[in-house]
Amino acid sequence: MRKPPMSVLLLAPLVALGLHACDQGAPVEPEINASDPPQAEPLADMAYGGNPLVGSWRAKSYAEGNDGILLGEFQWVMTLGADGTYSNSIGNDSDHLICQPPETNCAWDGTYTSTVTTITVDERNHPDPDEQNFDTHMYVRCGGKLMFLDGGGSLTFQRMGR
Repeated sequence: MRKPPMSVLLLAPLVALGLHACDQGAPVEPEINASDPPQAEPLADMAYGGNPLVGSWRAKSYAEGNDGILLGEFQWVMTLGADGTYSNSIGNDSDHLICQPPETNCAWDGTYTSTVTTITVDERNHPDPDEQNFDTHMYVRCGGKLMFLDGGGSLTFQRMGR
């Protein structure tokens, strides 16, 4: 029997952490029974090719190790399109976490691809020159939450809509 690659072994605890956090109070998207009349969500899922990432997401918190940070006044909205495009808009970035000084608001867009567990984004339009590359992030999605898991940290988004 083959051994799993080292990267899988190193990322397994992060996925477990993400699933545990997801189970701790994530809003549940509506379940559909066969006897229920058609609803907007399942129809939207079909229209978007079944990709559960498609839609608009607002960043809510960032955690690294045991330290969690609510993003408060910092506003980050990420929209993932069914056509493989995305856009990000940042507002109230007074600490210049992403926007370049003196700007406190910024935006960028690009393209992305995704699998069941990863999303790869083309960040060549990112406002920070040090971030202008292709990034692959592991993610966990449950209910209305989307968590990017990188290294020892996680960035949690809340679904805003499609």
